[in-house]
Amino acid sequence: MQRLPIKYAKPGMVLAKEAVTEDGMVLCGPGTELDAAIISRFQKAGLEAITVEGHPVRLPGEKGLRERIKELEMRFSRVKGDPVLMALMKLIANYWVEQEMPPDKSQQQK
Repeated sequence: MQRLPIKYAKPGMVLAKEAVTEDGMVLCGPGTELDAAIISRFQKAGLEAITVEGHPVRLPGEKGLRERIKELEMRFSRVKGDPVLMALMKLIANYWVEQEMPPDKSQQQK
């Protein structure tokens, strides 16, 4: 799941959380597939960001998956002999991989 500014919203993306205005009005619920009309309605309502399934957009300054996993392995390099901490590292890496998968593929693996 990824939270992103509304300007990055594209038709076909699926909401992971409900889209709510600042005053608490729910515009759409989770599972809603975005189209141009919905995105336009969000913009007119002043919505600044939404949370979508998967990780469809690389935002400026955001590290890629490979770079984050490489950094994670480097951080855990001093404890390679500890099976519990290595299992934790693998759990974190697998979570990141799952978060970047398109929604239909991540559901198939569960």
